[in-house]
Amino acid sequence: MTVSTYNPADHTTTNSVNNHVNNNVSSDTHIDHAAHAHTGADNTHSGHNCGHDHSHDHSHEHNHSHGDDIVHLMPTLTDLQKPHSDQEFIEKAMAEERSNHKNLIASSRDELPSVTVNGVMIDRTNIAQELQYHPAENKEDAVYLATQALVVRELLRLAVLDEPSLGEAAWEKDEEQAISSLIDKNVEATMPDMATCERYYNQNITDFKTDPIMTVHHILLACLPEDGDERLKLKKTAYELIEQIKNNTNPDAEFIQLARQHSACPSKEQGGELGVISKGQTVQEFEGALFKLDAGLAPSPIESRYGFHIVDVLNKEPGIQMTYEQVSPAIHNKLSQQAFHQSLCDYLFTLANEAEIEGIDMTLEQENIFRG
Repeated sequence: MTVSTYNPADHTTTNSVNNHVNNNVSSDTHIDHAAHAHTGADNTHSGHNCGHDHSHDHSHEHNHSHGDDIVHLMPTLTDLQKPHSDQEFIEKAMAEERSNHKNLIASSRDELPSVTVNGVMIDRTNIAQELQYHPAENKEDAVYLATQALVVRELLRLAVLDEPSLGEAAWEKDEEQAISSLIDKNVEATMPDMATCERYYNQNITDFKTDPIMTVHHILLACLPEDGDERLKLKKTAYELIEQIKNNTNPDAEFIQLARQHSACPSKEQGGELGVISKGQTVQEFEGALFKLDAGLAPSPIESRYGFHIVDVLNKEPGIQMTYEQVSPAIHNKLSQQAFHQSLCDYLFTLANEAEIEGIDMTLEQENIFRG
């Protein structure tokens, strides 16, 4: 059997993500319907819907120093009507590539594939049911991932039956426990020693720094992103209010009063107070400008998809570099998981090579075997 280097991710547009370990890290993963393990839960934040929220960011981040005047050139109708040739070329190429997939063999793209393992066909009903566990950019990739997961499970089932200490009785009694016992017996990973963990820390030391935090008040002058004329008016108003606050004998009280009068954010009832903010709690364009500010009233407004924000930074605490001793357990856990996952992939690769698999070219990589 030939194991190809095909990766469904090659046929979709994805962003590469660097996995960082912080002071509370746990990232266990598990095999799709093959072996149970615990998964780590990501902490999330919440906030106001006026820049202090978790909505998906569909705009570019604007990087301005706190003294810069924020001027945005709005696209003209002519600009919007120009064909985006690069995008069209990419989409066409991707469509052609998808239509030529050789990983799944089926008589029609609307049918589920015919895949066999040692002459036994993978039930298409099971493939259809498995699809729900494999979200993907397109139907074909979802079918591929679902089918591969069932092939992996069949390989593990056959390995359980061939294992003298397990056999059919163990599979009939508890499939998941039988798979777990099989993996415990056949998968051994080299656990990282202290020197390896310390080297990882030194090579990635900037990853082990706490995020800065800020205590912030703001006044939101709200406007739709596409209303260019209104945005120009509100920008002018924002500068006027900033001057009014600066020239007042009691600027703090004036800020609170103006927030209650003009802000479109629910925080107006608290004088514009957003509380303590850390990175990842606000929309990207607001956060990008906010964390460049020093303490005090910002001399320029921050523009976001919601409008213009007049910002007063009450307090700013920089991030703190964590010591190796503080993060060594998390590093050891991360590297141990990586080692185990790689060993498991190697074991599955061996099982696949020893079997007669038809109808699919297996891609046994961690991102295709595990879901976190």
